Amino acid sequence: VSDLYKRQVMVDASSLPYAENVATTAELTAWCHDRGVFVEAELGEVGGKDGAHAPWVRTDPGEAAEFVRATEVDALAVAVGSSHAMRERTAVLDRELIRRLREALPVPLVLHGSSGVPDDELRAAIAAGMTKINVSTHLVSVFTREVRHTLDSDPALVDSRKYVAPAREAVTREAARLLGVLAAPRVP
Repeated sequence: VSDLYKRQVMVDASSLPYAENVATTAELTAWCHDRGVFVEAELGEVGGKDGAHAPWVRTDPGEAAEFVRATEVDALAVAVGSSHAMRERTAVLDRELIRRLREALPVPLVLHGSSGVPDDELRAAIAAGMTKINVSTHLVSVFTREVRHTLDSDPALVDSRKYVAPAREAVTREAARLLGVLAAPRVP
């Protein structure tokens, strides 16, 4: 991994039974740390994976603390109410759970599935202790929406530069807007 100039990896063994997730993640984390690579892992299932939306699939703070201790990961993606592949931004995050996780864990908390989380919920998550918010799917959807809009406006258009450029500009605007949203105050 480090030979490819990667300095951070995401290990997602969360679909495995807990003990296997711990063993797999610990082994990969040790290998990565030997090479100076930062490791993020996932515990609990973010909604949208195998229909996981219910509260009982959310990350338990005690289990998370044990997981971090046993695996020595550098950051932990937690299940707190977001969902992968949401088309509308309607998710309501469990802010109290985020606070409890922040208090229980010595590593940064990561939110996956933020494409379905409204701005006010993102701000509240940061205020409650969330450190890293993944926004790739949201930005990809902005890009795709703009490409579709441009092609719908001119169905004969074939020059990709003429539909990719406006899509890139839309992503740039949205990324700048999100940076403002994500600059919310953090807990100490």
